[in-house]
Order: sequence, then C-alpha cells, then structure tokens
Amino acid sequence: MNPSLSLFTQNENASRKATANNGKNNNGKVLRNATSTTNVVTGGREALANVTNLRKSHPGKSTTVSQQAPQGQIVRKKATSKGKTAKRPLELEPEKNVRGKRRKSDKMDIDEEIVLWEDIDTQDSMDPQAVSCYVNDIYDFMMEKEKQDRLEPTFMSSQNDINEKMRAILVDWLVEVHRMFKLLPETLYLAVYIIDHYLQLKLIPRDKLQLVGITSMLIASKYEEIYAPECNDFVYISDGAYTKEQILAMEQTILNTLNFNLTSPSSLHFLRRYSKAAGSDYTIHTLCKFIIELMLVDAKLLKFLPSEIAAGAVYIARVMTQKTPLWTPTLEHYTTYTHDEVKVVALEMNELLKRSQKSALKAIKKKYSTAKYCEVALLPLAELV
Repeated sequence: MNPSLSLFTQNENASRKATANNGKNNNGKVLRNATSTTNVVTGGREALANVTNLRKSHPGKSTTVSQQAPQGQIVRKKATSKGKTAKRPLELEPEKNVRGKRRKSDKMDIDEEIVLWEDIDTQDSMDPQAVSCYVNDIYDFMMEKEKQDRLEPTFMSSQNDINEKMRAILVDWLVEVHRMFKLLPETLYLAVYIIDHYLQLKLIPRDKLQLVGITSMLIASKYEEIYAPECNDFVYISDGAYTKEQILAMEQTILNTLNFNLTSPSSLHFLRRYSKAAGSDYTIHTLCKFIIELMLVDAKLLKFLPSEIAAGAVYIARVMTQKTPLWTPTLEHYTTYTHDEVKVVALEMNELLKRSQKSALKAIKKKYSTAKYCEVALLPLAELV
C-alpha cells in the first residue's frame, strides 16, 4: 500500500469518525431541547385548563393571580378601569380627626372621664352682665368666704338677758318692716347677718334688742339700696321707741364693733346659682326663697353654711313639686354637694318647715301667701325619707 494513500485513508476515516461523533452530540442536544419545550407547553396547557375550570365554577367574577405581598405590609387589590388590579399599601386610619374631637366610630378609653353635667353658662356667653367667663371663680371665692365669716350656732347662749325666742320675734318683725319699705331681698339677709354678728361679740340688754334690729336694717339699706330709708323712717316704724340720736349712736357702735366688715355671702346669693343649675321656673324659685327666708328665724340653722341652706331649699322644693330626679349631676357639680350630703340638711330644714305651720310668727308665711309670690306658702308639705 502506498504510504501517502494510507495516510490519506487514515485522515479520512478520522474525519468521518469525528463527524459521526459530532452528529451524535448535536442530536442529543436537540432531543433534550425538544423535551424541555414539550414540558413547558404541557404545563401551560394544564395551567390554562385550571383557569378555565375556575371561571366555569365562579361565573361573573374576575380571577386574578396576585403576587405575594412583602412581609409586614398589607396589600389591597383595587380594580382599574381596564379590569386589572393595582396593589397599594393599606393606610391605617388615625384615632382622631384633625380637630381632635372624638367620633362615634372611635373607641373610648377605659380611664376617660364621662362628663354628665351641663354647662349652664353657655347661653349667657354674649351677656356681659352674666360675667360667664369668671362666674365660677366668683362662686368659688364666695364658698371660701362663707367659711371665714361663719358664726357660732350657739352664740345666743352667751347672752344673759335675751334668748333665741326673742331673736325670732325680732326677725319676724323685721320681715314685715322690710316688706313695708319695699326693700331688696339682699337687704333683709344682710340685716339679719349684722344682728347675729353683733350679738356674737356684744352682750346687750333686752330693751336694746329692737334698737339693734332697726339700726342693722338701716346699715343694710345704706349698703344695698339705691334709695335707702331715712333715719326718721325707722323712728316712725318703731313707734317712737328710740330717737334719731340713739339710732345714729348705735350705728357707730355696730360698725366699730364689726370693724366695718359687712360683706358676707348669703343663702340667697347661692340660691340664684343653684336654681339656674336646676332649671327652676319662677314658682319653684319663689318656693325656695320662702324656705330659706324661714330659716332666718331659727338661730340653730346657723350650723349649716349658706350654700348648704340654699342647696337644701332646692332639694325640698323639687320634692314638693315632684321633680325627678331630685338631685342631678349638674346640681352636684355646681353646688359641690352630693345627694346624701344635701339630704341631711334638707331633712332638718323640712322639720323646721313643718313647725312653722303651727308657729305664731306668721310674717313670712303671710308674705308668700300672696299672688305676687304664687302663693307658694300654701303648697302642701312633702315627706322626706
């Protein structure tokens, strides 16, 4: 054999073997690629069949496959105009609105205080005479002042020549004098306070008691009235028992003894505030005035503060007129007295009210039995339990 031919034959055989091997490798790759493509098509058909079955089982509903939301974030799907869905984070609603007012949908805190009383000064916010912006401060000061000016309920026991019955007769007579002169209600309460304050500090004989009474009324008239009665008017009303000089001398004695300290809160001042808190009409308010005026006669009631007397009068009047509830949260807020506290005062005041029906001192009852005062003195009494 020719060596060159033999070499050529060997190279040709090697080339054929290499081509055959390359063909085998290429066929293997094509086979694997074809298998992979078949699997993808088959999987897509199966997924499409599943979606078709899902639509048949739930007609009329759009089926959308959404991606998994990131951890810690809530995704809400929103349908767009093209039927697609858009993902956005869920916004948390604030607990309160912009102004900080509580809404009905907001949850109430457990420790939050529930306000039940009514603001009685809201309607008077535009009235300058009502001084609604600092009226509460005024009454807070008055409640402190009444404690400082409190008199001893047993001061009459220190008197040697007069007693509580004589004082009651004097007060009943001064009520009649007050009505004849048509004086302001504050004048009567201030006159009785001046009498009691002076009797607590000074011992007086029996024949000077009426002089102390008319002089105290004169001082109170000068303090409260625009046109106060003259000194000669009190000489006339006392039937000439005392001269003008005696009245003026007693005026100086009383003012110097009291050191000109005349201003003190009365139960009438508190009653006006409490009647407003109770929503009382004219008849109920007049009934309360009748009750607290009767309390002026008995010195034993001085053991209660004027604010307590006013609160007790409101309580009794509501019982007599059958108002319910007897003691409201608004009354408790403005009087600062609870139902149990005011009931103790009202029970003792009601007993005095019953005794006054049989008393010989009729000036106050006569006054409040007229049509001007709605005849509240003729109303039937109530039983407090």
